[in-house]
Amino acid sequence: MRIPNPVRPRTGDADPSALSSGPLGALPHLSASTRRALAASGLLALVNALALVVQAWALASSLADVVLRGFGADGIAPRLGVLCCAVLARAVLSWATESVSARAAAGAKEELRALLLDSALRRGPEWIDGYGAAELTTLATKGLDSLDAYFTRYLPALVTAAVVPPVIGARILVADWPAAVTILLTVPLIPLFAWLVGRYTEGRTKRAADSLQRMSGHLHELVRALPVLTAFGRAKAQGEAVRRVSEQHRRRGVSTLRIAFLSALVLELCSSLSVALVAVGIGMRLVSGELPLETGLLVLVLAPECYLPLRAAGAAHHASEDGLEAVRRVELVRAERPRGPEREPGARRWPDEWPADARLSVNGLSVLRRGTSTPDGLSFTAGPGEILRLEGFAGIGPSGSGKSTTIAALLGFVTPDRGSLHYGGVEIDDPAADRWRSLLAWIPQHPVFSGGTVEDELLLAVTDQPAGTSAHLERALDSSGAGHLRNRPVDTLSTGERQRVAVARALLRLRGGARILLADEPTAHLDTATAGRVETAIHEAASAGAVVVLASHRRASPRSREPEAREHEAAGAPEGELHGGARLRDLVTARGLGGAGLGVLSLMSGVALTATSAWLIARAAQQPPVLTLSVAAVGVRTFALSRAVLRYTERLLTHDAAFRLAGGLRRALWEGLVRLGPARAAALARGEGAARLVDDTDTVRDLVPRVFVPPLIAAGVGGGAVVLQALVLPSAGALLAVALLAAGLAGPAVALAVQRRAAAAVAEGRREVSTRVLGLLEAAAELLSFGAAGSRRAELAEADSELAARARRVAAGEGAAGAVVTLFMGTAVVGCTALAARAVARGGLAPELAPLLALVPLAATEAVSELPAAAQRWRPLRAARERLAPLLADSRGTVPDGAADREGTSGARAGGSALPNEPTAAGEVRLDGVDVRWPGASAPALREVTLRVPPGTHVAVVGESGRGKSTLLALLAGLLAPEVGTANAAGRVSWCPQDPQLVSTTVRENLRLADPEADDERMAGALRSAALPDWAGRLDEVLGTGGTQPSGGQARRLALARALLVPGPELVLLDEPTAHLDVDTADELSTRLRDELRGRTVVRVTHRECEAAEADLVLRVTEGGRVEEEGAPAERGSNDERGVGRNRTEPSL
Repeated sequence: MRIPNPVRPRTGDADPSALSSGPLGALPHLSASTRRALAASGLLALVNALALVVQAWALASSLADVVLRGFGADGIAPRLGVLCCAVLARAVLSWATESVSARAAAGAKEELRALLLDSALRRGPEWIDGYGAAELTTLATKGLDSLDAYFTRYLPALVTAAVVPPVIGARILVADWPAAVTILLTVPLIPLFAWLVGRYTEGRTKRAADSLQRMSGHLHELVRALPVLTAFGRAKAQGEAVRRVSEQHRRRGVSTLRIAFLSALVLELCSSLSVALVAVGIGMRLVSGELPLETGLLVLVLAPECYLPLRAAGAAHHASEDGLEAVRRVELVRAERPRGPEREPGARRWPDEWPADARLSVNGLSVLRRGTSTPDGLSFTAGPGEILRLEGFAGIGPSGSGKSTTIAALLGFVTPDRGSLHYGGVEIDDPAADRWRSLLAWIPQHPVFSGGTVEDELLLAVTDQPAGTSAHLERALDSSGAGHLRNRPVDTLSTGERQRVAVARALLRLRGGARILLADEPTAHLDTATAGRVETAIHEAASAGAVVVLASHRRASPRSREPEAREHEAAGAPEGELHGGARLRDLVTARGLGGAGLGVLSLMSGVALTATSAWLIARAAQQPPVLTLSVAAVGVRTFALSRAVLRYTERLLTHDAAFRLAGGLRRALWEGLVRLGPARAAALARGEGAARLVDDTDTVRDLVPRVFVPPLIAAGVGGGAVVLQALVLPSAGALLAVALLAAGLAGPAVALAVQRRAAAAVAEGRREVSTRVLGLLEAAAELLSFGAAGSRRAELAEADSELAARARRVAAGEGAAGAVVTLFMGTAVVGCTALAARAVARGGLAPELAPLLALVPLAATEAVSELPAAAQRWRPLRAARERLAPLLADSRGTVPDGAADREGTSGARAGGSALPNEPTAAGEVRLDGVDVRWPGASAPALREVTLRVPPGTHVAVVGESGRGKSTLLALLAGLLAPEVGTANAAGRVSWCPQDPQLVSTTVRENLRLADPEADDERMAGALRSAALPDWAGRLDEVLGTGGTQPSGGQARRLALARALLVPGPELVLLDEPTAHLDVDTADELSTRLRDELRGRTVVRVTHRECEAAEADLVLRVTEGGRVEEEGAPAERGSNDERGVGRNRTEPSL
């Protein structure tokens, strides 16, 4: 299945260039947190620069006295004390900077997420559907999470780059103007190259962000379509699609990184070579006696600090781009001008009381969609006690003629191009107003629930109604035949049960302050008796004074005997648990280890550069022949070049390994979901399947290099530095080893102690926020219609606030850990300086080696600086890996019950026990003592089903909603396996599910889910057979996100056309194929299906008596999940013209 580029809604008059100018992008216009962070970071950077100057002076003056005058530790003790104070100050400042930055990131994300969601809800469900709920969720969660890198890395580096170089440069200028001139000439090259590369990568970053959103949307669609993919035998084949999408994302990402990291390479080269030039220049002037050693060492220590902030800003620039791009997109959403006239908030003065005889009047309503107005000039008037059927006037009637659009306009979800709306003589010029919506009770065509249980859902539905409305809850449930569902989780309801709850929800609102009932196919998916009960409730609501606007293709049912309320088990799949082990070692790949090796070489080049430069300057102060310094001078340049090139290569290899790992995980996870099967996959909580494919996989991808690579680099570089120190002075090597070990252990320990479980809680909080955001956006229509969007937003805001608090606790841990590392490594600098002074004073060390011993610990600090963050990321990585482990285990060969995929033409299903050596004819259905249970349910949905259906029989499955009719089809489609007994359904199967399960791609690709080889001619024929001849010319239209939104009847027929495309099916499963259709279209389609499917075995769920009367065999699913035959074909007037041969073996139970 191919997903084309999504069609995005227009972005109004917003000017993207105005939002992205400057290094801060749109943040200064949006976030007060950013401004506070800028001010605090600037002050901290200034104090840090002063501490750095003091540290450099103390160290340089001490080493100069050691090298030239042979001072011992006692002689430099006062300056070592100053050095200790400077080290301590810088440790505290490091903690403060990280804490301030991370706290600002948490606040900014919370603020921006609120702005985005509020803007989306203000634009309404139509806009959300056009953008895509999954895409918006990705932007609001993973997109904004990218701001962490911006605040914690880029912003501090940017502010430091603006403050530190001028202060350090001024001090160097006072000490050594030639070196200051060299720095002044080379420093501007760094931001220049960074700007050039940044301009080149800006477009690539946007395309990478688009790629991420497309991939997320694609994977969400695949998970949602898993049942139909499984039934058509296409689920396993989609593993290749997952691999292809992941590979495209990897290539695009690595291509962007290749250019983005080029800026870091340029920065590394410029800064390293510039420091090398400064060091060599200092050495030459020291040889000639033009410069004191103290000044040379001071400049050598301070010169890298002029470039370090710019290097850090450049290196962090790529990490910040994703976050800034997300901010730009949020701001574009905010700046978008809504469609329709601007209205001043609060301008409308609503009546305090509506008159009891207030009438609803619509005049000339037209909504332009796809170049056609549907409806076109619709006018009607309805008063209390009247039921207005949207049928038979102004072109309204057949499926797709604008009935649902009319209701959407009354709800304020779409903006009409023409027309007016009045109620009680008052013009309703803003149907999106809460005051207007409080008068409405809506039964949607496809209800979406966001409450935990049915009772929670109904209580949520009266959020905007007067106090005491909830007291009528039980009566509302009884009126719709849903009294027994009160305590059921909404995720476990069948389609018919969901319809009953939606009706009860609307009836409860009418018990409050609502006066207008908008009913869109209220009896769809309901059996005749329950439909009659719902119709009675609607008539009673009208008799009580409600204005009823009804869109229905179902003719009024005769008042039937009411079924008794009874409790039964879930027809859906409640949340269940999956078990499996997690092997973290599987996440370490050869490419990842190769990247770590290059990282070791890169940092070792930096250590060698520092050591060589220190020896060069100290030796030059002794004024030896210049040729004796030539090898060191060449070494300085070589190490400077190799450090930059190795760092560039390491970053590319590490990120490529991470992308490859994520791609492999996604494919393995998809295979795990397929083998798990749709039924057990549905046992995952709402959105969990997609979350594991996208969020958890991306978490593993992002954290693996950040968890495993830093310890390997620390071990390699630390070991090399210790060996170097030990070769020069064994005691200094031992001290450095102790300091590195202490920093490497204490830093992570402090981070974990301060944060405790906060980092894992942050990861869990992010998942919770992501799930809540997706739920809010998917259920936006219902939540807005009954005024509960605000309460759901408040709950989300509370969860987001808790997430921000957890992130701040993590920030405190990271800051404290960074301070501990700085303190230990600073202590190593002081200690090694003292040891070097003592060794020189005793004659045990050549004086020119003392600077090397003092400065190598400074260079080695970078090797252990990432360990605290790596330790904090361990738990989130392990938690994500453990969530993935069960599906990965299933992908390796553990086949759960009912999860086997139907591939090729083989359709046999074996359940609890096989039927040995007994072949099944093509199209024959045989069930023997079958019990079927949905995963997690406490009792089977079907019990003791024994059934034989000969090939070519047309079977109608009838019964009340929620009895288990769709469960029977799920069993025959292979989506469920029998818990007890044997099930065989031989031959190729075609399935038209109750939920059309169309995905957000083209009509052509939706149809090709049934047969990838189908050409346009076959697809056009299937569309004609499904009563959609006009859609034959619309094969390239995109459905869903950013494209066409088919009506309920059109979606149903598209799913039917897809089922008819299956080549040569022996068994055809149709779950209410004529639901949501007007009577004439339903009758015509039913007759056409009978002719089209003649000679094939058809099992059809229906609530229409005329369809059941035409069947060869009627099966009724009764209370308790029993399946009973309802009369023989002959008894119901069966004849040869209807497809039942007189000599055929009779179907039997």
